[in-house]
Amino acid sequence: MSGRTNAGLLHPDLFSTPLRGDIALAYGAMAAGVDIVTGYPGAPATPVFDAVLSASAPDERLVQWAPNEKVAMEMAIGASLAGLRSLVVLKSVGLNIALDPLATFSLSGCFGGLVILLGDDPGGWGSQNEQDSRWLTRLAEVPVFEPGEIRDAANLMVQAYAWSEAHALPIVVRITGSYATECARVEPPWDLPRPPGMFLRKRGRWVILPSTVVKRHRSLHRHLRDLQRDVEGSPYDRASGSGRIGIIAVGHTIAKVREVLAPEADVALLSLTSAWPLPENAILGWLASRDRVLVVEEGGSFVEQSVRALLQRRPVPVVLFGREDRTLPEEGELTQAGIGAALETLAPGAGRAAAEESTRNMPSRAPLCQGCGYLPLFEALIAAMEAHGGRKRHIVVGETGCMVRADLPPMELFDVKYGLGASLALGLGLALSNRRQRTLCLVGDSSFFHTGLNAVPQVSRSGVDLTVIILDNGVTALTGGQAHPGTPYDERGAPRATLDILSVLSGFGIHARQVSPSSPKEMARDLDWALTASGPAFIVARVPCPRFASPEEQP
Repeated sequence: MSGRTNAGLLHPDLFSTPLRGDIALAYGAMAAGVDIVTGYPGAPATPVFDAVLSASAPDERLVQWAPNEKVAMEMAIGASLAGLRSLVVLKSVGLNIALDPLATFSLSGCFGGLVILLGDDPGGWGSQNEQDSRWLTRLAEVPVFEPGEIRDAANLMVQAYAWSEAHALPIVVRITGSYATECARVEPPWDLPRPPGMFLRKRGRWVILPSTVVKRHRSLHRHLRDLQRDVEGSPYDRASGSGRIGIIAVGHTIAKVREVLAPEADVALLSLTSAWPLPENAILGWLASRDRVLVVEEGGSFVEQSVRALLQRRPVPVVLFGREDRTLPEEGELTQAGIGAALETLAPGAGRAAAEESTRNMPSRAPLCQGCGYLPLFEALIAAMEAHGGRKRHIVVGETGCMVRADLPPMELFDVKYGLGASLALGLGLALSNRRQRTLCLVGDSSFFHTGLNAVPQVSRSGVDLTVIILDNGVTALTGGQAHPGTPYDERGAPRATLDILSVLSGFGIHARQVSPSSPKEMARDLDWALTASGPAFIVARVPCPRFASPEEQP
C-alpha cells in the first residue's frame, strides 16, 4: 500500500490546538502508520473512524466500514497476517459480535499490529445496555488499556501498536463518551518503525486446530506475562500525593476525581491506564502506603476485582472500597456527585461540592427528522393494524436505528425491541410460539445487512404467518449517514454498486413487495396484504433519508 505514513509525516499543525480525545486517538493511529481501518458505526467510537477518513488520502490507507463487527475484525486480522497495521473501531455491543474471531485470534497472535478502539457506553446514552466490555476482553485474554489524560491519547495509540507487535497480541484501547468529547492539548506522537508488510508463512502459526489449542494457549499466556512486565514501567500509570487515603482512578475517571477532590485534601492518587494485565508490583507498592483505597472506574468492578484478587495472593493491610461494596453506584455512568459522596465515606472533608451534572443528548429520544418518510409509513401501518383487529391483535418487534423514534409518544409502536438485526429472529420465535396474534418485524436496511440477513433463510423455510417490513433509507442514518452494502456510494462519496434488498430476498425464494410513502394508496394496499397473507410476507419500504439522500433520490 503506497503512501504509508508515520508520525514524522503528520502535519505539525494537527497538534497546535486542543483536540478532542477521540480525534487525538485517531491521529495516534495514523502516526503509528495504520494501513487498514475498519469497524461498524456506533457512539462513542465513530468519530475516530471519521477523523482517520477525513485526514487520509485514498492511497494512504484503506478506511472502510464493514457490514458488521465480525467482518470488520476478520478483515483486520487478515491485514495483520499480511504484516500491516490495522485498527478496528467499534462500540460496546459491537464487541459481542466480534468476539468469535477475536477469542481465537488471540491464540495465534499478531504479525502486524492490531488495535481495537472500543467505545463503551456507561449509562446507555446511545445503546441498548451499559455493558462493561472489559469482561469480554478478559474472556478472550486480550490486553485492555484505558487512556486517562487527553494529552497521552496519540502516544498511547502508538504504544499500543508497539506492544501489539512486540508481544504478538491484539490490544484493546477502551474509551467512554466523556473521554471522547473532552478537549485538551495533545503531546505529538513518537515514530514507530514499520513492519515488513508481507505475509509470514510459518507452518502451523495461523492454523488453530483442536490439536494445537493447548500449545497456542500456553504461548498466549507467555506473551501476556511478558507484556505485564512491560506495563510495570508504563509512563501512562501515574501516582501523585502521599496520604494514607488513596484513590485508584481507572482511565478517564481521573478527570472526574480531580473535579471533586479538594485542593488541600491529603489523598494519594493512582491514575491507572493499564486495566489488564495490571502492573501488579507497582500497585502493591503503592497500596503498601495506604490504609483505605477507593477504586473508581466506569462500568463494573473489573479492576477492583483484580486488585482484590491480587491482595488475596499477596496480602497488604489495606481496605478497598468501590462498586463491590456499593460505596459507588453499581449502575450508570459515574457522576462527580457520586464520586464525591464516596470520597466523603473514606475521608470526610476531602471533597468539594460537585458542579451540576452535565447532560447528553440521546439520539433515540429525538423526534424523526423533518421530511422523514418513516412517519407516513408508521401512520399507515398503525391504520392497517387498526383495520385488522387493532393493536391487541398484533405484536410489533422493532430494533436499533431511526425507527426507535416510533416508540416515542404518541405512536409507542414497539412491543419488543432488543439489539441490532434482532427483530427477524425474535419475531420468528414469537410467531412460531404464539399463533393467536400476528407478529410484525421492523428491520432497518443497515441492520438487515448487519445480522438480520442471517435469519432470512429460517424465516423463508418456516412457512409461519409473519409480517416483515424492511425500512430502506439507503444509509446508516442514526449514527451519521455511513455507507452500508446497499448505499450507492462509499465512505469517501465515490459511486459504488449496491446490493438490492429485493434481489437478495429473491435469492432466498422470497418475493417481497416494494412500497413508498409517495404512493400512499398502493402502500396501504400492500400493508393490508402483509398483515393478512399466509406464510411470511415481506415488504421493502424504500424511504430515502432526507438528511443524506441526493436530490434525485428524494420522493
